[in-house]
Parts: sequence; structure tokens; C-alpha cells
Amino acid sequence: MKTWFSILKSELSLIIEDKSILLTCLVAPILYAFFIGSIYSEKNVSQIPIAVVDFDHSNLSRKVSQLINTSEKTSIEAHYSSLEDAMFPFNNLEVQGILILPKGFQKKTMNLDGSHIEIILNNTKFLTSNEINKSVQQVILTVAGGVRMQYFISNNIPVELAQQKAQPIMPVVKSIYNTTNNYGDYLLPILLILILQQTLIIGFGQSVVHEFKHGVLKTVEAYDFYAFIKVLSAKSFYYIALYIAYFFVFYKLIFPHFSLSLNGSILLHLLLSTLFVSVVIIYTILFASFFKTTIGWTEVMAFSTYPLFLVSGYSWPIEAMPLGLQMFANLLPSTPYFNIFNALATEGAKLENITNGFFHLLLLFLMGYLLLYVRFRFIKIKLPKKAAVT
Repeated sequence: MKTWFSILKSELSLIIEDKSILLTCLVAPILYAFFIGSIYSEKNVSQIPIAVVDFDHSNLSRKVSQLINTSEKTSIEAHYSSLEDAMFPFNNLEVQGILILPKGFQKKTMNLDGSHIEIILNNTKFLTSNEINKSVQQVILTVAGGVRMQYFISNNIPVELAQQKAQPIMPVVKSIYNTTNNYGDYLLPILLILILQQTLIIGFGQSVVHEFKHGVLKTVEAYDFYAFIKVLSAKSFYYIALYIAYFFVFYKLIFPHFSLSLNGSILLHLLLSTLFVSVVIIYTILFASFFKTTIGWTEVMAFSTYPLFLVSGYSWPIEAMPLGLQMFANLLPSTPYFNIFNALATEGAKLENITNGFFHLLLLFLMGYLLLYVRFRFIKIKLPKKAAVT
């Protein structure tokens, strides 16, 4: 068997010679970080162009249009008398939304009967569509409150009491951890970490598949578990060192470049990142051992990125998922790590505040090691049978 340093040297040669691994692990993390980051570089969008279709042509409908136009986030580009006319600039992406004010809007509103308005949004840009939706809702709530207040005043109710009755609950929103109250600032840090996770899984997995098919692990039946782990530790050394360096570069250069906050101890960030990378490495070895070709591994893992992100619980609460998905999510290293990172980076948490996530990651590491041992025993039993048939 090759020595540990011989395997280390062979792995470096493989990384340099295999263009797929080289591009995935050395080029893709930085390239995709700036590519994805540039999409959210304008995280605080404003003056989003929209169109208005006013079927009512009333004083109130015109007032609504004026208020929406003076909003910081939206700007009315044009008014149309028919939806068909408004759809033309919408389909050409000249406007990002269409507000439809129905006939009878003023009459129903003033009579407190309620009137339904419609918004057509371009959801390919969820940041802009979300801002349009919020701006229109805020204006409509303001107008509705004013109408109710005038109604109460007309019934000889004092102004202060009329104001309370018109808006009995006044929402007060104070952004604590996301000071800009912007979804881009919330989402982008995790997308950057997801880039590191997926490029590590794809690149290192290709190396593991190659090792089982062409490298020293081709004759894995001749190994004991200690020698098996020795080979894999030598192969993974470069990747662990490289990706810890990536985490440091992301924290110190890329996060500040995109004006993303990173609170908490940088040393604690790196220690937990090391544990996270180690868990990802263990599970990558385990699952890559089931694949016969590097192309098959790459195809499956490339398409797993978005589903794994959705299941991790960052964009949707795990508690709201079906029980089966909850169990699956808690087996993913990204689930506890995303929570840990969010607590550290945005809330400035300390180690004692994230012990649950830390032990969750540690448990996944130990469980992965145990599963890898079981997988190794299975391979040992299975391979000699193949040899005998051949």
C-alpha cells in the first residue's frame, strides 16, 4: 500500500490533471461567488416601474395612483385603459407589475363594502415583485384607514376616537438583525456558503469515484478499515485545507465586498466551518462510493443543490414540513450549520448559545463515520464475490 504522503502527492496530481475537479474546486467557488453576488448587489431596489389600469377613473383611484407613484420603491410608468394595452410593456419587461383598479372602486370603498384590486407581478425577480407587493399593500391600507376615519368623523365621532377606530392596531416594525429589512441581505450569505458546500461535494466526490475505479481503492478488498480511512484522509487533506481557506477568504473579502454583516468571533466561525467541512467530506465519501462514473455523480449532485437548500430549513421552517422531510432535513449537515452561521453572523452569538447546533453537527459526523464503516464492510463482502464470478 502507498504511504500517506504518496497518496497525498497522487491526489495533488489528480487535481491538477483532472480539469473537472480543478475547475470545480479551484475556479468555481470564486467565480460563482461573484456571479451570484452580483445578482443581489443591488439588494435594496427602488423606483421599480409599474403600470396602472384604472377602470374606475375616480378621484380615489387617481389618489391611489399618486400615492403609489410617490412611494420610494415604485414608480408608475404609464396609465392604461385596458389590460391588453398594459400587457405589452409588461411582456417586454418595461414594467415589472400591473395594478388593476376595478370599476366601482371608489363607490364600494367609500361605502365600506370593500373592493378587490389585482396586481400582476413579474416573479422572475422576486426582490422587485416583493417590493411592489409591499408598497401597494401599504398604500391601500393607508387609503382604507383614511376612508374609515372620514366615515367615523361624518358620524360625529371625535377625531382621536375616529383615528383609533379606523386603525385599531398600528403595526410597528423594527428590524433588529436585518437592519435593511431586505431579503437579499438575508439570503446571500447562505447562498455563498451553499456554493462552497456544493463545489466541495461535486469536486471531492469526483475524486472519490475515480479512486474506487482507477486508484488505490480499486483493490479495496485487500484493505482493513484503518488503511481505508488512511487513504481517504490523505485524499481529503487538500480539500479540507482549501475550503477552510475559502471560508476565510469569503468572510474577510467577499462578505465585505457585498456589504454583508459578519458578527461573532472569526476563530469560532472557522472552527465550526472546519467541523462542517469534515461532515460534508464524510458523507461525500459515503454516497460517492455508490457511483460508478464521475459524470453520473456530477449530474446528480448538480441537480441536488436547490432541493437541498429548500429542505435545509433556511427559506422555509422545518416545523412546517411533512414529518418525513423533517427527518431528512435533520440528517443534512447544512441544516444545523445554516442555523449556527445565522446565529453567529447576524446575532453575534457565542459558543454557549449554539451548543445544540454544534452537537447536532458532531452527531452527524460520528454517524457518518459509523455508516462509512458499515459501507466498507459491505464492499469487502461484495467484491470477492464479483472476482469469483469473473
